[in-house]
Amino acid sequence: MKKQIQLSASAESALKKLGRSIKTARIRRGITATSMAELMETTRVTLGSIEDGLPSVSMGHYIKALSVLGLDLRLTNILLEETTRV
Repeated sequence: MKKQIQLSASAESALKKLGRSIKTARIRRGITATSMAELMETTRVTLGSIEDGLPSVSMGHYIKALSVLGLDLRLTNILLEETTRV
């Protein structure tokens, strides 16, 4: 059986917020859950887990969801800004 991932309260909150944001972006774009899952090449169950902000979903699935929504470049820019600060 898989070991459950334990996150800090702040990390868990951030992941749930990311999931809600992905769901909101999907709905604003008029993309159904079924279509989104197909675009991501995954299942609706996995998409639901992403939108619920579950830590058991791979980071790759979260990135794929952001990519389908056109939000992956924002994440890249945020990370680049963070790594270039000294």
